[in-house]
Amino acid sequence: MIFLPKNPVRPFLYSLGLSLGLLFGMEPFAFFPAGIGGGLCAFLLFTELKDWPLRFQIYWFLFLSQLVNLTVFFWIPSSISAISGAGTFISWLLFFVYGIFSHIKLPIAFYGWKICLKVYSKYRIYSDDSILIRWLLFPVCAVAADMITPQLFPWYWGNLAEGSLAFSQAAAVTGIYGTGFFLLFGSSGLALFRDKSGKKAGTVAASILSFVWILGAYRLLTAPEYKVPSSTPNTEDGYLKLSALLVQPNTAPAKREYAENPEYLGHAMSRNLEMALRGSLENHPPPDIIFLPESAVPFHGTDKGEAGTPNESYSPTFHGLTLYLTRKTGADLLYNELNQFRNGLKNQVTLLSSETGQITRYDKRRLLAFGEYLPFESSFPFLRSLFRETSRYIPGEKSVPLLGFRSFQRSVRPSPPTQEEIAQIQTPERFSDFLGFPSKEEGVAYQILPLVCYEAMFPSLVRDSVREAKKDVFTLLANPTNDAWFSSKTEAWQHAGTAKFRAIEFGLSLVRPAVSGISFAIDPYGRNLSIPIESGEIGNRAILLPVTRLSEEGNTFYSRWGNIPFYLYSFLILFSFPLADFFRKSGRKSMDTDSARNV
Repeated sequence: MIFLPKNPVRPFLYSLGLSLGLLFGMEPFAFFPAGIGGGLCAFLLFTELKDWPLRFQIYWFLFLSQLVNLTVFFWIPSSISAISGAGTFISWLLFFVYGIFSHIKLPIAFYGWKICLKVYSKYRIYSDDSILIRWLLFPVCAVAADMITPQLFPWYWGNLAEGSLAFSQAAAVTGIYGTGFFLLFGSSGLALFRDKSGKKAGTVAASILSFVWILGAYRLLTAPEYKVPSSTPNTEDGYLKLSALLVQPNTAPAKREYAENPEYLGHAMSRNLEMALRGSLENHPPPDIIFLPESAVPFHGTDKGEAGTPNESYSPTFHGLTLYLTRKTGADLLYNELNQFRNGLKNQVTLLSSETGQITRYDKRRLLAFGEYLPFESSFPFLRSLFRETSRYIPGEKSVPLLGFRSFQRSVRPSPPTQEEIAQIQTPERFSDFLGFPSKEEGVAYQILPLVCYEAMFPSLVRDSVREAKKDVFTLLANPTNDAWFSSKTEAWQHAGTAKFRAIEFGLSLVRPAVSGISFAIDPYGRNLSIPIESGEIGNRAILLPVTRLSEEGNTFYSRWGNIPFYLYSFLILFSFPLADFFRKSGRKSMDTDSARNV
């Protein structure tokens, strides 16, 4: 039996407050005060556990990891089972193990914070009992742990700001990590009001929290409004304005048993074709580009393969569908496909030009463990029998921008399909003739930086994409996603909410077509360009899409300098007290020497 050395009520309440703050601070609730409360509870928990014995600190963080898991990420066990085919016991076991390793950043932050306090105390720089130094070191250590801890389904302290678009604007300067720093700096500083000696510092913390929000609100207030042009593409006001169509077909999850099911595949193709054609006919101006989600047509691809190495996943019907759709609507088409190569199967995003027939493909770089590949399978082959649905994909090596071109004078306008045309879709050669390559003076080039599914949750991947992209070209982000496996509205919104920060960080519009939701499009400020399509809905969205040029230096301060601001103010906090103490002691020593000489 474990006898607790101290009263456990406050650590329990702070742990619960942190968990609930994460849940309600992030989407779908996005309640900003809850995010502030979560940061405050995290600081109070650290302060409370500081004097507990080491063994009990570990117990508390084990408890906290599972409490966060069960409170915030309760959808994971059923998702593991659905996406990998694992049984209930294995799914829950993996869920608990995941909780320990995924939330290990909490004890890493705590012990980093505690070590800093010990060092300051040992060298008599500052007492580790000082609430002021505890507060100043807390956000530095918490965000540093955010940066160094590998995560499968990542959440960052900055995600607690999802409930305030104004506060989230800090990401344009400091990124998601800097946003988390300022949120923790301000929220944890509220604890200083409990101590009379800390009220001034608490006022400073609250003022900084308010100041960041005010700056963000001003940025939104001065952000441009987008005038609707009479036709697209249009390059007025420094933006490329494209008419876009977002398709959410809400097809059933693509289980392996459906891979050879013609009824399932035919239904998926028919629904996507019907929705894209209808959306193109009903909207004015007609779309310049159509976005289909990940796994809109599962299991198959449109690449015939290399000579002597046929692509086993090639589908002439799927290929014909994509060619027919671009020919019939006059719109470029972004879609997801699976293609077999010599070394394995790749999850790809493809952009097909309606005018030239040019195709560019991007290979997904970061694969989902237990969904797209099986970790440790080479060492433990028996794992395949436990995770039967797990795919065998291989990752892409580098980012490839998808290049497109739109003529100012549209040559093809959408028209209703005919029975004769539909019957020919299985023969892609019937739709393979295109108009050719127009001159640059007749149109405008653009590029799409794709992020497949949960790749959009990692800022480093977007940074790599921006670095590899062409400069001074109109650029946007696309995040085709398949969340149908998770069967959770909470998961769908958590995933979507995290992706929104990438648009703000890099100053690029982002389009997110999801097969079952949440589908949306946002501008470089994170503002919705249309009403999002909810989880489980079937629908289209016609969007006026503002596309910004990708400058050589980067479109935002963060895209130019990365995390340097965080390193800078962390350095100032960590070393300002030692430097002040050094100069104070040097001054005293100098005064003592002068006094001795005078004597």
